[in-house]
Amino acid sequence: TMAVRIVTLSIDKVQTFLFDTISEHTQKSQMNSGTLQNIISSSRIISEDLFRMIGVEGNDGFFSGMVKEILLKCSGVCIFSTDLEERQIKESLRKIFEFYYREYDGKLFIKYLCFETEVASDTDKLQVIRKCKKRLKSKSCLNEVIRENRQIIFEPQYSADKRVWTDEKKYPMFEETINKLYSKVLTDNERYFRIAVIKADLDGMGQLFEGINSFEQYKRISEILSKYICLDSLAATTEAFKKTDDDFKLYPLYIAGDDILFAVPASYIVTGVNLCKVILREINDELEIEADYEEKFTISMSIGIEFTINREPIRYYYERVQRQLECAKITDSEGLKSMQPHIRICMNQYVFFDCIDKDAKPQSWSHFIHDLKILKSAESEGFKVHHFMYGLLSKITDPAVREHKLKYSNAVFYHLIPSYFESKSKLGEGELLLIDLLLKQVVEKKGRSSVIKFYDKDGRVKEKFEQYIRLLLLFSDERFHLTDHIPDYDVSNFDIQKKNIRTNVFNRVLRYLYQESLFNSVTSGAVDSDQIKKMRDLFVIDTKYKNQSGKDVQVYQTLRLSKSLLHQMKSLGADPDLDAKLIQLNVLKTKEKYEVSVETRKAGCKPPPSLYFDEKRFLDIAKSTNLWKEDYIDTLLIFNALNDQLIKYKILYPTTKNKKDGGVTKHGKNRYKNNDKNKPVYR
Repeated sequence: TMAVRIVTLSIDKVQTFLFDTISEHTQKSQMNSGTLQNIISSSRIISEDLFRMIGVEGNDGFFSGMVKEILLKCSGVCIFSTDLEERQIKESLRKIFEFYYREYDGKLFIKYLCFETEVASDTDKLQVIRKCKKRLKSKSCLNEVIRENRQIIFEPQYSADKRVWTDEKKYPMFEETINKLYSKVLTDNERYFRIAVIKADLDGMGQLFEGINSFEQYKRISEILSKYICLDSLAATTEAFKKTDDDFKLYPLYIAGDDILFAVPASYIVTGVNLCKVILREINDELEIEADYEEKFTISMSIGIEFTINREPIRYYYERVQRQLECAKITDSEGLKSMQPHIRICMNQYVFFDCIDKDAKPQSWSHFIHDLKILKSAESEGFKVHHFMYGLLSKITDPAVREHKLKYSNAVFYHLIPSYFESKSKLGEGELLLIDLLLKQVVEKKGRSSVIKFYDKDGRVKEKFEQYIRLLLLFSDERFHLTDHIPDYDVSNFDIQKKNIRTNVFNRVLRYLYQESLFNSVTSGAVDSDQIKKMRDLFVIDTKYKNQSGKDVQVYQTLRLSKSLLHQMKSLGADPDLDAKLIQLNVLKTKEKYEVSVETRKAGCKPPPSLYFDEKRFLDIAKSTNLWKEDYIDTLLIFNALNDQLIKYKILYPTTKNKKDGGVTKHGKNRYKNNDKNKPVYR
């Protein structure tokens, strides 16, 4: 077997070059119709122009007619064999280096290497490719290139021959400048409007190529990736999307290697992500054909999204979108490690997952789009979403609240007490759906039941909750509209959600207030847990009664304290002596009357009565412990408010199951069947 010489070239500093190019053209020639053509040329320099310069494409390159076999040809990298002498090869490589270094002011740096080896089989070719890639990454390769070209690098001359190929290809589906992304739907100000910058990056490339054992397969897969991560692929996909929606606009910033960067109107964020999904799906469809029965070739994608103004300098939003992309790349979950392919989308440091397979889970991106539809629907019904979100964020980011477990949960729940549902209007239903989607952000599954959780070991639950509110706040701007062709969320479908709303907005919150806020959150080494329980039993008791069908129904008995009374006690500084007198004045039921009422209601298969006030026990506990504080009163205030609302909610929105069991009587008294032992019915 005769030995051949292997030549490898790769373009280094690609990201820096493309960034500088788009920065220069985008900022200096913003209104120039030639901007798009310059950006297109920049992307082509990394791929087609390099291949023509080498001579593996066209007939005007340094190695034209001298290439024996192309081993690898993908964006920014070329590996081939030749029978040329080493002296001739080195001379041509230095000329290519010099052209790129001088033509692009040192922004593009060609790394190269040349060695002799025997290539007898496809296995040898695959080993050669891997050897080339490994050596290209080594410091010795870089040092050798610098040593051979030190005169050009350190003593630059300015007489380099210009060797430029012109590209006449047009792309009418792209906008010619960023300013052409303007949409009347968003704003009347054509000079100053919001855009979404989307940066996508393929994941699992290294793992994919490491698993390939055939040279032909390696070559075909490289060709598949080059076929779809290129300007022509982006153009074809954009054109297909424009056929569905002629108002969709896209401005490419660059596409090369395994990176895609483009801008769309802010209202088309979902379409922008869908476009990336289509490209990824097409790649994986072709990779699936390449795979045999034993192996599976799939790759995933990370996407960073950043919102900016069309006039903002690219250096600012480029760095921000890169941070979002990096955040998406480092985020993974146990459930996704084996699930391929999928997309991770990051906005405002909040990562969503999306699966190419619609039936796969999790699908948090589609849940987010659903949430946005609810948000916009509530906004259209007159609910002041922006004000509501901003108020919640202001409360929970207050340092005095944020670092105090009970204050934090109380601040959240107090803000999320519904204000409008009692009128049974679209406004009230929109508000309930919005509260529901916020509370879902702090729910954790525990076995068959779900519980609210604000804190974990790393503090991530609280952090993610706040990030999500910020994200919704971003979209709650009344001037912002989603113009994507996604079916609108129909609030008239509220009936489908009414049972879930009862569980999520009322039952689960009341359970948290009872178990956590009135017990676990006030536990400390200095206070006996039995004392805490006795204090709670003065105001709320979790109990059961047998209904007329003979079934056990779980209920909460409460001490009937008005909202105004609780506010009064809080404003007076939670003084046990004073508060005991105030409660005694407002709760007239004695222990004797209570006990008689208990027996009467038990005999009639009715829920137990409201509690009486045990003043002596209250004072004993309040004075011997530090439990009776403003935060404790806050919790009682929230509990009572939600408890009263739940009774009204059941009357306004009875479920079918409840109706079969008697439901709500004409007098409004609640008799409810409850099959879930973990979901008590409240009085």
